[in-house]
Amino acid sequence: MKMRKLFAGIAATATLLGGMALGAASAQADGPQATTPLLQVNNAQEGHTYTPYKFATFANADNGSVEVNTVDAWKTAVTTAADAADNDTKNSVPAEYANNPAAYVATFNAEQIRKFATELAKTNPLPTVDGAGLTVTADKAGTTQPVTVNGEGWYLVTDTYTKTGDTEATTGTPAIVATTVNGLTNLTIAADKVTGQGNIKSVGQFNAKNENPLTPPVKTAKVGAVDVNGKTVNVGDTVNFTVSATVPASAANYDSYPFTITDTASKGLQVANKTAFKVQVDGKNVDSTLYTVTQTGAATEKDGTTTTIKFANAKTLAGQTIVVSYTGTVTKDALTGLGGSVNNKATVTTNGGTSEAGETNAKTYGFQFKKIGVGDDTNALADAQFVVKKGDKYLKQDNDGAWSLVDTQEAATTFTSANKTGLVQIKGLAAGDYTVMETAAPNGYAQNFKVTFDVNIAEKDGTVTFTQDALHQVTPPTGGQIATVKNVKSITQLPLTGAAGTTLFTVVALLVAGAGVTVAVKSRQRTH
Repeated sequence: MKMRKLFAGIAATATLLGGMALGAASAQADGPQATTPLLQVNNAQEGHTYTPYKFATFANADNGSVEVNTVDAWKTAVTTAADAADNDTKNSVPAEYANNPAAYVATFNAEQIRKFATELAKTNPLPTVDGAGLTVTADKAGTTQPVTVNGEGWYLVTDTYTKTGDTEATTGTPAIVATTVNGLTNLTIAADKVTGQGNIKSVGQFNAKNENPLTPPVKTAKVGAVDVNGKTVNVGDTVNFTVSATVPASAANYDSYPFTITDTASKGLQVANKTAFKVQVDGKNVDSTLYTVTQTGAATEKDGTTTTIKFANAKTLAGQTIVVSYTGTVTKDALTGLGGSVNNKATVTTNGGTSEAGETNAKTYGFQFKKIGVGDDTNALADAQFVVKKGDKYLKQDNDGAWSLVDTQEAATTFTSANKTGLVQIKGLAAGDYTVMETAAPNGYAQNFKVTFDVNIAEKDGTVTFTQDALHQVTPPTGGQIATVKNVKSITQLPLTGAAGTTLFTVVALLVAGAGVTVAVKSRQRTH
């Protein structure tokens, strides 16, 4: 009797797709086993192929228990795998099990049986497939499906699938699975809590452990109600972010299912303090005892800020979508020159790995021009002053570079052309139409011919277009040059061609009329 192992519950220990133990409860012959088919997989994964290899058969023993016998073609492979799994000791299979090593495997604990499954799957070549197995189509994904096998027994079930972008199949974690046994009921299982088989209470089924790659979180970014993902923002804008991540339905199969959302904001994006992060499911706050929030880094640092929302056990949220919401403010640290960009990435990590990133991106732009005198484009002028409008509002910039809109010119920020270079730079703006108004010309230049012109920043690529002013004092950039804006000392230095000439005559007429009024007033004063 030493050459074969009689045991209640088919085996003292066995794994289901990574590990489960068959209990030692008595298996009574209470009539035909009602479970059909012999073997089935829960939460079947689309594109995965589950292939069964029977390495041991079952037979009813006289006492209502089950006898396990190693399939002849598998004896060497089972012995080798058992040796490797049993504390990595060579020749560890006792002599009395030499012709029936599967019976010895039935004495293994959960950890040993997991190692046995891994080692057995390394057999090359594997003996003949015992049954049609199962390849999961899209319409059957996530459901319970039968794995067609060749009769009752103890099976190695391999899981193969092809990852996106790969040309060769990937081999996942194998399973050691016991089928149902005709004529026996009440076969109980002491499930392995480590590998997602915690809800398996009877033989003939297992949970798919090798899930397809996790679905990346879905991210949104809005300023107010406006979607700014892939668009532009101003320095100083407060962006409302959300991260939506679904807990896999298979989490319900585990006693403990860790689930972590990692959100990384780039340099130049000052995210809210960790206490301001809101975590919800179906619009209701999640019990804060279920998760912790940690935060490292800063908007001023190269790698930005990383916030981690960690669920030690998300089992109760299986199949549900967790929505994390928070705010982030665009800072001047995002700028590299006139503009820059900010991005925000989020991943999900489970015991099955880490997902691809869900991501939002936003850019910020700017424009610049050079103030010059007439006749010599290198004659840079300092101390010319400007304000900028957007629509009927004026732009105001604080000391941190953040923009806001104000109602009056007096409250607007004044931009002054730089000494030696004559440059005026407006940084960190969203795309759109702007109007630049000169409010003061440099000393020695005519104050009557200050320039007003329009600027457009394109949403797609930040291309800046300068619109020619009425007096043709603005020269748009060509060939990578900076736009120039002229100042004149007298009316004679203004161009007199085309529309500008017509405008000039109007201006001259107004000036003359103004002079006439002045003379008349003075004349009357003398009379009286």
